[in-house]
Amino acid sequence: MKHAKPNHRQTLPGLLNLAGLLFISGLLALGATGCGDERGATVPGDVAVDDYEAMDLDKAYGGLTYSDESPAFGDAELEAMSLEDQEAASDDPLQDDAELAGLEAAALGGDDPAAPPPPTVIALRLTWGQLDGAPEDIREEVQGLDWSGRLRVDRGLVVVRRVILFERPRDHLVRPRPDRRTVAWVSHTGPHFDGLIVEVVVPPAAPDSASAGTPAPVMLHLVTPLVALDIPVAELAGLDVTHPVDELGNALRLEGHRVTDEDLCPKGFLGGIWKADRDSTTVEGGVFKGRWVGLWGRLHGFVRGRYGLDSSGERVFFGKYIDRQGRCRGMLAGAWEAADASGRGGFHGEWHNAAATVEGVLGGEYVHAAGRPAGVFSGRWTTLCDQEAAESLR
Repeated sequence: MKHAKPNHRQTLPGLLNLAGLLFISGLLALGATGCGDERGATVPGDVAVDDYEAMDLDKAYGGLTYSDESPAFGDAELEAMSLEDQEAASDDPLQDDAELAGLEAAALGGDDPAAPPPPTVIALRLTWGQLDGAPEDIREEVQGLDWSGRLRVDRGLVVVRRVILFERPRDHLVRPRPDRRTVAWVSHTGPHFDGLIVEVVVPPAAPDSASAGTPAPVMLHLVTPLVALDIPVAELAGLDVTHPVDELGNALRLEGHRVTDEDLCPKGFLGGIWKADRDSTTVEGGVFKGRWVGLWGRLHGFVRGRYGLDSSGERVFFGKYIDRQGRCRGMLAGAWEAADASGRGGFHGEWHNAAATVEGVLGGEYVHAAGRPAGVFSGRWTTLCDQEAAESLR
């Protein structure tokens, strides 16, 4: 994929792939911009007067300014996403488990080379159903497809950290749990999708098994009526894959991050609406807007912007990332790929702070199939301090 070319007429540096993320604490540059500190030390500054309907893709950040916004950009669809977030809490009893807490602490241990190998901890987001479903279809009551299934690992723990758009009580997690390394659910989707964010924790192999030779890879097993997968846990970090199941847009999507210290090196997921200017997969422009969440799905803020062609024909996008109070956290710049015959394409980019310094990268996939009123995008973001995650997104 080509990166967006720098605009040498502007004072800001080269504009690259798509973006937006949590603002790292301690960036003194924010103090000179009027944008608030995410720790709440200041109140939002003047609300922006940026015109998202008249962005100029030949300008730095499409002409957007590093300025605060109304909460959720004052957008009704984004406000509805915020309400959906309040219904996403998981009731998995393992969230408060003592063994889990010990393994998490060991995974975030020090740099002692003599210490035993740390556990592997992965945040995995799964979504299934009609992934390009329109927002107004979320609560439409239809029987739909049966995605009821289970996920387990050969060794370790699996914890449900977030549910995504479950229509409770019809859609629900199975209780009691089958066991500590297995989760199961009941889910049916119509013109939209459901999903989960799970934590996968695998302790290191026991010393006696390691001395007997190379241990077999620990596998994650996912089974639903429509698709079944066996994936090595070692491959979950950086995972970004979609498995279509029919011609209607129904698919299973998986996105993964290795869990590190979130305070020192934040990362997470993003997703929302990807809408072309006209109802066609060949249209070279449109808007995007959606949610910015942490590793376990907690809402951090929102993104909004435009994708399209600049005057040289390059596919670029620009936007802004704000926190839940509307405070500016980053400017987005990146590139996107043309959709294939199924309406699927990709995007990759960066987000910059007020000093025009790159803070992190993001990327993922969008879906906008012909005949649908709108599309969606889904992806991951990370700060640059996690080199493994950053490389998986470039």
